[in-house]
Amino acid sequence: MLKQFIQQAKVIVFDMDGTLYEGTGHFRLLAENIKHHLPEDQQQAYMSCYESFKQGNSPLKIGTVYDAEHDVIFEWDPFAERLSKARNWDNEPVSVQDVPDRLRVKDFDFQRWVPIGDGWWPPHVIGRHFGLTNEHTETAYHQTKEQMAEKQDYLTPTPGLKTFLESISPSKKLVLMTNSEKNDVQRILSQLGIDHLFKDRITSAYKPVKTRDHLERIIDTYQVNPEEVLSVGDNFMNEIAPALQLGVKAIWITQSNQVPVKDERYINVPTLENIHVIMG
Repeated sequence: MLKQFIQQAKVIVFDMDGTLYEGTGHFRLLAENIKHHLPEDQQQAYMSCYESFKQGNSPLKIGTVYDAEHDVIFEWDPFAERLSKARNWDNEPVSVQDVPDRLRVKDFDFQRWVPIGDGWWPPHVIGRHFGLTNEHTETAYHQTKEQMAEKQDYLTPTPGLKTFLESISPSKKLVLMTNSEKNDVQRILSQLGIDHLFKDRITSAYKPVKTRDHLERIIDTYQVNPEEVLSVGDNFMNEIAPALQLGVKAIWITQSNQVPVKDERYINVPTLENIHVIMG
């Protein structure tokens, strides 16, 4: 199926962080950095909560939505864009008043409504649960990105990916769409040795709120049908759900066994490692 998806695509849209390089250690690094914004007597409880998420024993899962106003976690249908089944942090069902039945992607404001799309967001949301503000977690996020730039351990090239991208670039349009800022993007792509392969770059993309707008622009620019576009990324909310809404196929890079939605137009793979071998 992976090979078929790639062969049928005329345009492939790649995310960057968590997609074009290996490793998940930066997620724990973020959690550690956020932890230090809490009083010492709360730090162990914070990390225990993070471990519960890692072990699958938390209501916090990829594809759910955090309601900061009520400090609860909702399931969310990406097609109907509807909330359901609120749970508290003890994983108990709760009834919440004054909550909209429908929550559109453009309603994700990251203040009250926070979509859990990939491993960056659980440390943030758990921090919010413990009383931290967006300013605290954003400071920790920028600290983490700086540490990633200084330590090569957090930026491991995906084996075979550069070879694969070079092999398909003559016949397919490659687009980069990332929430990272322009300077970060250039630095990371250069470190990975693939900056020459992405001429069309959408930086500071404000995904998932603007994902559909960007995809529609890509479809129009390259004069292709939605099913001829392939979205590749590790964030279900940012890259996968909006793509499926438009009829765009998707590859979700995840080591999670969770299935936010069943749809034959997307597949999940743990990594793009050795994809050049799979493609022959």
